[in-house]
Amino acid sequence: MTSPSFSSAREVATEFDRWAQAGRGDRMADGHRHATRALIDDLAIATDSVVLDAGCGIGWVLNDLLGSRIASGVGIDLSPDTIAIANDRRTLPHLKFAVADSADTQLEAETFSHVVSIESLYYTPDPQETLAEWLRISRPGGRMGLVIDLYRDNPAASHWVEALSLTVHNLSVPEWRALLESAGWREVEARRVPLPIDTKPKAFTPSPYFPSYELYRGYCEAGSLLLTARKLG
Repeated sequence: MTSPSFSSAREVATEFDRWAQAGRGDRMADGHRHATRALIDDLAIATDSVVLDAGCGIGWVLNDLLGSRIASGVGIDLSPDTIAIANDRRTLPHLKFAVADSADTQLEAETFSHVVSIESLYYTPDPQETLAEWLRISRPGGRMGLVIDLYRDNPAASHWVEALSLTVHNLSVPEWRALLESAGWREVEARRVPLPIDTKPKAFTPSPYFPSYELYRGYCEAGSLLLTARKLG
């Protein structure tokens, strides 16, 4: 069997520029807010924390959820258009947003107490390489947290893979855990957070991502996958 050719960083950046221009950033933020709040609680982020949001999109995690409760934060994304929106919305001087590749951040080693990434890692051509880069820039004892909705145990994932114009990594929960560990992360924990079922059957509109209400409901019940880990040493 031939391995799939995963989308390049340039292709991902171009696609997310399109999404930003179409106003999808706010819709994605709304959809991921519930699980992200749970992840932030799991990570116990404190007022002296220095946080990287990798694949930050329009910057909503730092601008809306973390900015006032951390010492400093950096958001990076491949998409110039999403970073422009993040900077336009920035109101706190200790936050920064920049165009950068999560797999090669050009950031100094052992800088961050926390790395978070929301619905981003499965777009990277080589997730293990990206995870190793996040380990490099994390402080000893630093923590990482991921929110992933596209994972094989979620019934909607296979439909999303077909609907997306990008080729992504659709891994199972054990495969994600093993990937984190192989990149050098330790104390890896995985849990699922069921999502609110906000749409009633009569208001549901089928789409390539959710062709049926039953699939949408199954997605909510399966929930977001939250992965946390620590850098030892």
